Order: sequence, then structure tokens, then C-alpha cells
Amino acid sequence: MFSAPAWSLARCPPEFGPKSPLVNAAGWVVVALGVVLGSLLFAVVVQRSRGVRWFFRAAAIVLGFAGMVVVSAGGLVLAVAFFFMRC
Repeated sequence: MFSAPAWSLARCPPEFGPKSPLVNAAGWVVVALGVVLGSLLFAVVVQRSRGVRWFFRAAAIVLGFAGMVVVSAGGLVLAVAFFFMRC
């Protein structure tokens, strides 16, 4: 499992050569979009949880933070899988 990135790079034929800088830029846009969407999700959850009892607000904030991390990591995984590690 840990050698999957090295295995995927070793399978690229030599005729592919270096990737276009636009592909890498698109990958970084996907990463930034994941971070922005995750942050917006967390901000909306915190804002919508106002006026709720402290226990439910704390639970909502924890779940909102977990959602932010999942969305941000999802953007990174998508960028790695479809932009950075492609031949």
C-alpha cells in the first residue's frame, strides 16, 4: 500500500515525458478548492449552530471540523490521483 505512488510512477512509459505545467496548476487549483470548500463548510456549521444548547453545538462543531478535514483531504487525494501522479 505504501509503495503505490512509486509503483504508479514506475509504470509510465518514457515517451510521455514531463507533464505540462497547466496540469500541475490544475491540480493545485483542485487542492485549493478543497481547502476553501472545507473551510466554508466549517464556517457554515459554526454559524448555523448558534443558539443551540452547548452539547449539541460542541458536537456540531466537532462534526463540522471533521467534515472540513475530509473535504480538504479529498481535494488533495483527487489532485494526486488525477493530476500529479498521471503519466
